[in-house]
Amino acid sequence: MAKKSTPPNYNDADDKMPHDTGYKLLFSHPRLVQDLITGFVQPEWLDSIDFKTLDPVKASFATDDLRQRHDDCIWRLKFKDTWLYLYLLLEFQSSDDYFMANRIMTYTGLLYQDIIRTQALKKGDKLPPVLPIVIYNGTSNWSGPIEISALIDPVHPALRAYTPKLSYFLLQENATPKDYSQAHPDNLVGHLIALEWCSTPDELRKHIQLLQHKLKAARYQPIRRSFAIWLSRLLRVKFKEKSIPEYQELTEVNAMLAERLTDWTLQWKKEGEKIGEKRGEKKGEKIGEKIGEKKEAVRLLSKQIRLKYGEFPSWAEHKIEQADTEQLENWAERILTAESLKALLE
Repeated sequence: MAKKSTPPNYNDADDKMPHDTGYKLLFSHPRLVQDLITGFVQPEWLDSIDFKTLDPVKASFATDDLRQRHDDCIWRLKFKDTWLYLYLLLEFQSSDDYFMANRIMTYTGLLYQDIIRTQALKKGDKLPPVLPIVIYNGTSNWSGPIEISALIDPVHPALRAYTPKLSYFLLQENATPKDYSQAHPDNLVGHLIALEWCSTPDELRKHIQLLQHKLKAARYQPIRRSFAIWLSRLLRVKFKEKSIPEYQELTEVNAMLAERLTDWTLQWKKEGEKIGEKRGEKKGEKIGEKIGEKKEAVRLLSKQIRLKYGEFPSWAEHKIEQADTEQLENWAERILTAESLKALLE
């Protein structure tokens, strides 16, 4: 799989929050949720669910923080003769959360409490199954276990019966093939991932034009608007320009990119040069350290040779100068047993 470029860093909380809300806006559309399930989750029971019944759930969580975090993130749809809840936890950050399984367990428990309360469930009633989904767009591989039991220390086999079991589905964007959107042009989540991983303004424009063509029908206007808003917020972070307005149409985003293409290309080039300079400096420091180590090894070995053999002819000096640090260290150890300078160096 081709190596992907690096998406924008979302460590800055002020820039990250609007971008997160842009994702929530996108996944408030049933089409995006359906494409996520059919294109990426691909459950074996896919034929048993009815996407026409997709219905957003407004759960009343215990705290304002949870209400804000999970607005437009919970869906339900019919699975045979019951409801299956799709729980989308949209956490877009550049570092993974090792204890995500515990958070998923907490949020799922709170969702069940809300279902019990709002649906007035009584003795004998069953809770619906919940499919937790975590979407991760960081550059490094996800390290957290997807099963909660993996986070719990198995002190004694007898306690396994009391260990909770709950896992989540992980969509790791950096593991998605780079040509996914080309191989699956109808999947809008594929286009979303492709746009996020674009490495140049020109590449961004090409993907936007593809998306424009795909969503040109009038019925897609709400989705086009959501993509335009999401892209506006993405570009503010990507180009570090808070002055970028919140566009309502993809054509506006594309026109803005065309207008600023030259300036931003130069900006990205300069940033790339800075990164290259830093890498070059680090490489130079390592080379300098190695040169310093070799000089010290040559100095010490030369001193040992003069002390033991009383001579240091030019042929021996030349041979030592040509050797690497490892060879010099080997000679420094062998000098204790070598009877002559010739025996040592040959």
